[in-house]
Amino acid sequence: MECLVNKACLIIIFLTTMVMNNVSSLQYFLTQPENTTAMVGSLVTLPCMVANMQGVCQWTRDGLGLGVDLELPAYPRHTMSENTCDLQIAPLLPSDEGVYQCQVGAMPGVGPITSQSASLRVTSEPGQPHITQA
Repeated sequence: MECLVNKACLIIIFLTTMVMNNVSSLQYFLTQPENTTAMVGSLVTLPCMVANMQGVCQWTRDGLGLGVDLELPAYPRHTMSENTCDLQIAPLLPSDEGVYQCQVGAMPGVGPITSQSASLRVTSEPGQPHITQA
């Protein structure tokens, strides 16, 4: 079968090369965080599951890296799941609002990956109104 240079042919060549070179070890996201709204005091889980994970997982909030340990020492209410890169925050505080991303670092022969951004919005129950006389 003669292969003309077109988009479909290039995809077939690429996939064949990957299989022949055993490049099935590429890491990629199975689940990614999504925009979330949660109540103050609740537990929130931002999902991040990576197939063929080879690098180290970390989360960022507003562009700042939170750390790579499962227990994040600088953020004692934040933990990463052992078997996935899910981020759990409990109890949720207004200061947890921000834009989060899951990242998995590079390893030899495997590039880093970064999830889509997800906004975390924290809401609270309205309090009792207080009427003051003017």
